[in-house]
Amino acid sequence: MTDSSRRRFLQSAAALSAAGLAVSHKSVLAADRGPLEGWINHDLHSHTTWSDGAHSLPLHVLEARAYELDAMAVTDHYVPGSKLHDSEEQLDAYLEQIDRERAGQDDCRIIKGVEATVLDATGRISIDARHAERLEWVLCDLSGHSEGTLRHTPADKQAYMENVIRTYLGLCDVDYLDAIAHPFNTGNTTPAAAPADYPERLLRELAAKMAEKRKVFDIINSMIFWFQKTGVPPREITAQYVEMVKLFAAAGVMFQVSSDDHRTGLGNTRWPQLVITRAGVPSAQIVDALAIPRK
Repeated sequence: MTDSSRRRFLQSAAALSAAGLAVSHKSVLAADRGPLEGWINHDLHSHTTWSDGAHSLPLHVLEARAYELDAMAVTDHYVPGSKLHDSEEQLDAYLEQIDRERAGQDDCRIIKGVEATVLDATGRISIDARHAERLEWVLCDLSGHSEGTLRHTPADKQAYMENVIRTYLGLCDVDYLDAIAHPFNTGNTTPAAAPADYPERLLRELAAKMAEKRKVFDIINSMIFWFQKTGVPPREITAQYVEMVKLFAAAGVMFQVSSDDHRTGLGNTRWPQLVITRAGVPSAQIVDALAIPRK
């Protein structure tokens, strides 16, 4: 997807949202449906054996078809030390295999993507524009490569949270980035930062910029993984995340749901749908995965 087509896609979605029209082909408002009824039927963040997933890409595609997903994005890790990042030949082979596996079937739209990572608190990321141009969907996360946040975490919690926000603000300026992967995955660090810990003024600043720059907020099924060391009960983490999503939704931010599958969870979006439903996110603010331009 070119930078201009990405912008047109997300800008048109935002315009429809502002007009109160549904972008998704599922035109029911999130607040009007109970969770787990299948009104969101995409998975835009998943992994195969091209990075740290358990299943081969061909099996991954067969699973997406068997689960009757409308769309699935293959977003293997593109980070320093990974084969996709370090070898042009491996990236070529990865994209060629996606093309082969999605050809000749129309059960499920298979989207070519990667999950890049933040390198520092300025928002510098591990994929450049030239390589991103070959993809249809580009995610970026905080990871152990992310200096000043999940790498060499500041001892001062306020400084840590400010670094996280500053990092995400920097990501908003990366034109070829589509979505921020599992935002605020900051519960397993020392100090830990839960969703309710972030100052509202910082969240509002980020939400406004994400909406302006059309950066999608990725809600993953396995978010509790990132808070397993906090001792905070899972339902409390959910409640805190719901409040955060409400704030971003009110600013006009777009959302996607995903499994972040590494083992056998492809298409499992139970938790994201709980969060989106409880936060009252309208369908106009859910990415229409079938409208992502092909390459």
